[in-house]
Amino acid sequence: MREIFGDVGWLEGMRVVEVTTGVAAPLIGRVLAELGAEVVKVESRAKIDVNRARLPRPDDPEGFPADEAFQLLHEANADKKSVTLNLKTEEGKELFRTLLGDADLFIENFAPGWLERLGMPVATLLDEFPALVVVSASGYGQTGPLRTQRAYAPVMTSLAGVEGLIGYADGEVVGCSALALADLNCTFSGVFLALAALYGRRRTGRGQHADISQTEACVSLIGEAFVEQQLERTIPRPRGNQGPEGEPWSVLPAAGEDEWVVAAGDVPVAADRPDRETLLGRLRERGLDCAPVLSPAAVARDERFAERGFLQNVGHPHPLIGELTITSVPWQLDGAVPRVGAPAPCLGQHNEEVFGRHLSARKYGDYVAKGVFH
Repeated sequence: MREIFGDVGWLEGMRVVEVTTGVAAPLIGRVLAELGAEVVKVESRAKIDVNRARLPRPDDPEGFPADEAFQLLHEANADKKSVTLNLKTEEGKELFRTLLGDADLFIENFAPGWLERLGMPVATLLDEFPALVVVSASGYGQTGPLRTQRAYAPVMTSLAGVEGLIGYADGEVVGCSALALADLNCTFSGVFLALAALYGRRRTGRGQHADISQTEACVSLIGEAFVEQQLERTIPRPRGNQGPEGEPWSVLPAAGEDEWVVAAGDVPVAADRPDRETLLGRLRERGLDCAPVLSPAAVARDERFAERGFLQNVGHPHPLIGELTITSVPWQLDGAVPRVGAPAPCLGQHNEEVFGRHLSARKYGDYVAKGVFH
């Protein structure tokens, strides 16, 4: 099989600073990093990323680094640099402003008000750094009555109306709250918006503040439901295994444990309950559209995805947990899947490298002693 992973330097020379947590906004930074940008994640030991604030799992060996090893931490933060700053100190604020002064893009997703409490509202930052693009990707946006509420994936998809459309045809709602649809949809909306704002800066010479509501971005996934309500004067409800026009789909059991096949049409369950491949063959002989229902583990093993570079081994081992395999970004550029060069950084791993550009060794040591890099 040809080598499909390659270094994509489209954003080489671009600097991104992020103060983020969770998945939605951190994953924006990871995508930009794999397009060639330098992405510096500013963290704090006083309030770490939620994906570092993890307890050891029951089957983890003793000493396993729960704060460095959670899966979503690596999915959302590969290829970045991590620094720690105590932004409650004047020196920490000064260094933070220094990072922003060198940056093209600043990404943040904490609840609105945190920058104001630090004396650095976005408007002030844009006055100080007029070419800076700021992307705020909060749960409910920078304005409105929900702006300061905490945002969790199932809360946002519920408010967006997504959960209310998933369930049985009798109207009983089941939902899909185990999936972080609001986060991941916001990620790729945010990547698009960040790149568009940076492109627009070429024309105007000025940055701007892009405000993304994760919940509103999630609403855009069900736009057809709003059109349906306007045209048919009915309230959209769960349809069960039916398509938009009421066409039926069948979910059929196969012989294996918890193995299923989905097929177009109202197809009766086979009396002999064959294995999955046999069942798929029978359905295809009848000219029916059908596919296996795959578990995540089966997707990871599927050669059809492997040929597209769906998963890849991280270029360098993690210093604490070793080799890692994570998902790739879902596209190819000039025939290459962007390579994941490094795992998510350890907390504060790049303090000396990044701040050494701006501080003498002596001053850096003084700042360490004063707790500026906490």
